[in-house]
Amino acid sequence: MSRRDVVVHPDATVLAEAVAARLLTRLLDLQSHRSPVHVVLTGGTVGIASLAAVGRSPLRDAVDWSGVHVWWGDERFLPAGDADRNETQAREALLDGLDALPPENVHPMPALSDDVPTPEASAAAYARTLAEHAPPGLVAPRFDVTLFGMGPDGHVASLFPGHDTVSVTGVATVAVHDSPKPPPLRVSLTFDAIRASREVWVVAAGAEKAPAVASALAGSPVAETPAAGALGTERTLWLVDAAATQDAAPGAPTAAPASDEGVDPLARWTAVDTWFEQLAPQDVALVDAAHSAREAGLPDIAVSALQGKLLHLLAHGVGARRVLELGTLGGYSTLWLARALPEDGRVVTLEISPEHARVASETFARAGVDERVDVLVGPATETLARLTADGVEPFDLVFVDADKQTLAEYVDTIADLVRPGALVVVDNVVRGGAVVDPRHPDERVQGVQRFVASVAQDARWDATVLQTVGSKGYDGFALLRRTDR
Repeated sequence: MSRRDVVVHPDATVLAEAVAARLLTRLLDLQSHRSPVHVVLTGGTVGIASLAAVGRSPLRDAVDWSGVHVWWGDERFLPAGDADRNETQAREALLDGLDALPPENVHPMPALSDDVPTPEASAAAYARTLAEHAPPGLVAPRFDVTLFGMGPDGHVASLFPGHDTVSVTGVATVAVHDSPKPPPLRVSLTFDAIRASREVWVVAAGAEKAPAVASALAGSPVAETPAAGALGTERTLWLVDAAATQDAAPGAPTAAPASDEGVDPLARWTAVDTWFEQLAPQDVALVDAAHSAREAGLPDIAVSALQGKLLHLLAHGVGARRVLELGTLGGYSTLWLARALPEDGRVVTLEISPEHARVASETFARAGVDERVDVLVGPATETLARLTADGVEPFDLVFVDADKQTLAEYVDTIADLVRPGALVVVDNVVRGGAVVDPRHPDERVQGVQRFVASVAQDARWDATVLQTVGSKGYDGFALLRRTDR
């Protein structure tokens, strides 16, 4: 990826005129080398003002618009013609006045309609259009120039700080829910598509943008400042006004805090988790699993992305073909496990709540793994007894994320359902350190204490426990290996 170049202009008005002149000049240069040329437009005050300036420039008639394809980096999921759509504003500012631009070269993101009822449908349709123009091996065209505005929070396109959509990979587009800026529903390019651009230009004006500009130019984590991840393969250009650079010199590193005094530990742990999530990127299916669970009102107790990736790696590491899970919830951890298995692999996941099982099953179907996942509904003790009685093929890996009160009983039964050498992961066994209190009143803590005491005396298990901190707080997991005894 390219380094960031920064060009500062006196104010927003001059900035918009300069962006327009630079874009027209770049299009002319590009057309002397190749055709067609692919350009991604942006919305926002300065973005639309720049398009209007393009329309006023005499240079616009020197461009061969028949060889230009126009795309959008994001869109508000609203009906066609809505005044808040980026497409509508771009057409009014420039596109409708370009008679030489063929209509088939303009590629708006599909609007809300009877045929496109959800942002997911719009994202999928746009991804198909992008793929039609993409070179082999890419999910989108290699955009020649991709324009972005940037919000005061550091977002680009509709990729917002702290949102799972920032880390979606493997696809060109993503549906956005719960946007902090209205409207809440949007469609956005992903960083996979953005980072395939030859040139990325980020345009920002105003003092309210200064902290985000400084953060992005200092290379802050993308989850914290998404604009930091907007990079082109050949050039990354920041076009800003003077007010937007007042917090730091462009490219200057930000100062580290002098100490951790006054810093909320959970906030720090969450920030570290977020930074390391570059190792556990989530695609659309994983983001959908988390979103669907939230929308259905399921408890926010699923594993984190890093924990899901750990389960995925453990399944790979033991060569798992059959996995047993206790506690499906919305299916987020199940999805990580299922994707680690070979074609003939199988996950059997147990869930006591029919509603949770329904949400998870729908998630598995959308993710395309429903053929390799069996969701068994009912109390885990009864289901485990039935599996034992049926003499099912032994499991290679077990993930226990169910009620803690019955852990000892679960693991005792599991010993007869796994092969020698199988791994068992038991989540949430540290309980914030409460397990060391022999008189703790919480039944979940007492359940973990009975479980640990039982395993310590059981020759069938070789075990350890790792304490963890992260976005889920202070806890830990037990790792058991089934011995030959």
